[in-house]
Amino acid sequence: MLILHDLVEIDAGDNPIFDNVDVAAMEAAEKVASDRIFKLLSNDLRDELRSIWEEFEAAKTDDAKFAKSLDRFQPPMLNLAAGGGSWTDYNVTEEMIEDRVGSKIKIGAPDLWDYARSKISAFFKGAS
Repeated sequence: MLILHDLVEIDAGDNPIFDNVDVAAMEAAEKVASDRIFKLLSNDLRDELRSIWEEFEAAKTDDAKFAKSLDRFQPPMLNLAAGGGSWTDYNVTEEMIEDRVGSKIKIGAPDLWDYARSKISAFFKGAS
């Protein structure tokens, strides 16, 4: 599920979480990319993999919610490992991370968010 999601993003382009993005345009680009990619496959495989991708995008099932949480968990961990990474570029605050990332991680993996939040909080306390 995560690989299919990332494959479509590779084709459509990915956007930084804290950038101001036209969500409708991004979703349209991902739809075009998914159509192009899945059209390359045999009908049975196309339908199966597209269904998995659509499940992730809709985030209604427990599996999709958990996968979305994992997808949102990775960027803050990478930023922490890079000493703040893109947070500096986008003037990101702890509250912004809670709002844009934490709220999504909590849905499918609340324990992961508790872990991430403690690391993020420690980072921002050390940065002030």
